[in-house]
Amino acid sequence: MNKILFIILYLSLILSILAGILINFYLSHEVHFYWEKLPIFSAIYGFIGCIIIIFVSKAIGKIWLQKEEDYYERNENKWGYN
Repeated sequence: MNKILFIILYLSLILSILAGILINFYLSHEVHFYWEKLPIFSAIYGFIGCIIIIFVSKAIGKIWLQKEEDYYERNENKWGYN
């Protein structure tokens, strides 16, 4: 059963990629900037955007969200807990 589902998954993935490529050949889209004429521009732009999101979110987590290892032990007596 799992093998059939994986075959269906990969087949649908390949068909959707082929459909996307074929649609780009037959449909013309309006280009506003010269770099939009590059065929791989959207993929590179999306990849760089995702990398930037990852690094910014990791930096925010490290600077703002993450606590020191002994944070709760240091603040234990401050709040009156044993």
